[in-house]
Amino acid sequence: MKMNEQQRRELEHVARCGQPAYIRRKALVLLNLGEGRSITEVAGIFRVSRPSVYQWRRRYREEGIDGLRVRPGRGRKPTANLEELERYVRQSPRTFGVARTRWTLATLAEVVPSVKGFSTYGVQKALARAGIGYKRGQPRLHSPDPDYEVKKGLWRKR
Repeated sequence: MKMNEQQRRELEHVARCGQPAYIRRKALVLLNLGEGRSITEVAGIFRVSRPSVYQWRRRYREEGIDGLRVRPGRGRKPTANLEELERYVRQSPRTFGVARTRWTLATLAEVVPSVKGFSTYGVQKALARAGIGYKRGQPRLHSPDPDYEVKKGLWRKR
């Protein structure tokens, strides 16, 4: 792979300081190609597939350093319906035939259709994506006494 001095300096900088880390690895792969190593040799050194090296080289030629970034939309798409999950969580488990007063991750995985069969960690991640904090405290009822806050303050200060 032929590269000019500016490209070499740019890749050397990214190989040292690039964020995230996978960009540093791709820059090192491209630098090795620029030094005259073959694609097969470089793929073996960095333990990546040859098609990956071809793709990184092509994308670097077309887009520069930005071509080395992972594009959005990659990976497995989430299957949990976040609106449905929130609808269930905002109601009592007893509404859905579960003899409990609070949800657990395991009962959510059993009851909510879009997360059926998920591990407890998977349910927790789905809750986090929905912006729902797990084990958040329930509101407490306070005394109807109008002086309750003053009285509570007296025993808390000691």
